[in-house]
Amino acid sequence: MNTAFKPAWWLPGAHSQTLWNSMCRTPPKLERRRERLWLADSDFLDLDWYGQHDVEAPLVLVLHGLTGSSSSLYVLGLQQSLAQQGWASVALNWRGCSGEPNLLPRAYHSGASEDLRETINHLRAQRPMAPLYAVGYSLGGNVLLKYLGESGAQSHLQGAVAVSVPYRLDQCADRIGIGFSKVYQAHFMREMVAYVK
Repeated sequence: MNTAFKPAWWLPGAHSQTLWNSMCRTPPKLERRRERLWLADSDFLDLDWYGQHDVEAPLVLVLHGLTGSSSSLYVLGLQQSLAQQGWASVALNWRGCSGEPNLLPRAYHSGASEDLRETINHLRAQRPMAPLYAVGYSLGGNVLLKYLGESGAQSHLQGAVAVSVPYRLDQCADRIGIGFSKVYQAHFMREMVAYVK
C-alpha cells in the first residue's frame, strides 16, 4: 500500500499547508464538557469531552502541540470528525494551557510523560470497556511516543498516532531560525512568553 502524502493541489508547499489552517479555516462550534483532573502532585489538567456518551464507544485522547490547547483548530476539527464517525474524544490541555494558570511552578514539555500517564489511567478507570486510542500533534506527539516507549504493552492504548513530531529537537530549533520559518519562531516566542507570564 502506498501511503505517500499527497497535499491538496491548491496548497503547494509546506508553508501554505501550515498557514492555511490558522488563516482560512473557521473553528467548528462544539459544545464540549470540561472535566478537571486533579493530579497526584495537587496540580490539575483540564479535559474537554465531545461526542458519543456511550461508555463502550471508542474513545480518542487528543494531545495538542506547543503553545496550543484544546481550542486549537486541528484539535476541534479532529473531535468533530471523530463524533461524525460515532466515536467519543477527549482533548487534554497541558498544564496552564486551558485558559487558567496551573498551580505549581511546573510547565509541560516534550519529555514530561507523567501527566499523560495519569490521564490515561483516569480514562481507563472512567471507561474501562471502551477501546482507547491517542493522537498527539507536534509536542503532544513527542510526549505520546515517549510514553509508549516507557510503557510498552502496558500503555492501555489500542492504537496511537503521532502527527508532525519534531524527533530531533536540536535540528528543529536550528531550522526554525532560518528564512520564512522565523515567522513561526516569532509566533512560538510570543505565545511562550504569554504562557510563562
